[in-house]
Amino acid sequence: FDHESAKTHTLQRPKPDRERERGSMIDDAMLRTVATYVLYATAGFLFLPAGRDIVSHKTCILPGEKDMRKAMNATSVKVRTFFWGVWGMNHCMMSALKIYALHSGDLTLLKILSVQTVVCLAYLVLCGKSCLAAKADVSGFRNVFVLEAAAITFLAWCPVAA
Repeated sequence: FDHESAKTHTLQRPKPDRERERGSMIDDAMLRTVATYVLYATAGFLFLPAGRDIVSHKTCILPGEKDMRKAMNATSVKVRTFFWGVWGMNHCMMSALKIYALHSGDLTLLKILSVQTVVCLAYLVLCGKSCLAAKADVSGFRNVFVLEAAAITFLAWCPVAA
C-alpha cells in the first residue's frame, strides 16, 4: 500500500468520466479562465473613475455621473479635492492589489480581497435605494462589483482541479 499516492489521491478532485466531460460545455478550466479575465477587466476598469477622482474629480466620465456627483459631494469646497483624491486612491490600490494577487497566484491575498469585494457589493446593494432617492445611481458600480465579486470569490475559494 502506497501511503503517498493515497494521500495525493484524496486531495485531488476525481476526474470526470469522458461522457460527462463531453456533455458539459463549461468545465473548471473554462470557469477559471473566464473568472480570471472578468477580475482583470473589472479591477482594471475601476482605474478609470478612481484615477479620475485623483487628478480631476470634477470631470464626469460615466453615464449618469452628473446627477450622482450632486448627491455625493462633500459640503466643504476646501476638502472636496482631498475627499475625491482619497476615494480614488483607495479604489486604485484595491484594484492594483487584486490584479497583483491574481497575477502572482497569492491565494491568501485573493481570499482577503474577495471578502472586501463582497462587503463592498453588500454595501452598494443595501444603500442603493437611498442613493437613488438622492439621484445618485450607483447601479453601474454595483454591476461591476457583482461581476468582480463572482470572479474573485470563485478564484480565491474554489480549489484548482489537479
